[in-house]
Amino acid sequence: MGDTIKPFKCNNQDLADFLINDAKIYLKYLRYTTFIIESRDITVAYYSLANDVLKLDPKVDIDLDDKIKLGIEDKDYSFQEYMFSQNIFPAVKIGRLAVHEDLRNKGYGTDIIKLLVASFKNNNKTGCQFITIDAINSNETLKFYEKNGFEYVTVCDVNQESRQMYKILI
Repeated sequence: MGDTIKPFKCNNQDLADFLINDAKIYLKYLRYTTFIIESRDITVAYYSLANDVLKLDPKVDIDLDDKIKLGIEDKDYSFQEYMFSQNIFPAVKIGRLAVHEDLRNKGYGTDIIKLLVASFKNNNKTGCQFITIDAINSNETLKFYEKNGFEYVTVCDVNQESRQMYKILI
């Protein structure tokens, strides 16, 4: 992330403010690393990443636990036993993802998700099995993440400001 950030307009003021006012301080204190995609004149999009864990409560998250087991059922047997005994899984969190308001619905957000999935599947430097997101609880945002293969962690956050979602990488 350079010293000068090119102009960025976003329909969500919190996302725009984060890029302009907070991204550098979050980087300084190792909270999030922000990646910026620019054209000659503007910031096209940005996303921020952080390490995360996906923690399951086997009594509440039965469906998610079953999906994880299905995702690894063709793997090495001894590793399956280990995985099935876990309730905490390594993940990478998308802290923020925003596209310039004039360029929305042109595939940039989906391309970023595809890039992240490919980079963590093929060049995984941290060891993560999931991508997580605390998605803004709006129909448009939730549909975007659903379209890109994310699922809900729980139904307990239906009426909250954000919804926890995940995408399995294995």
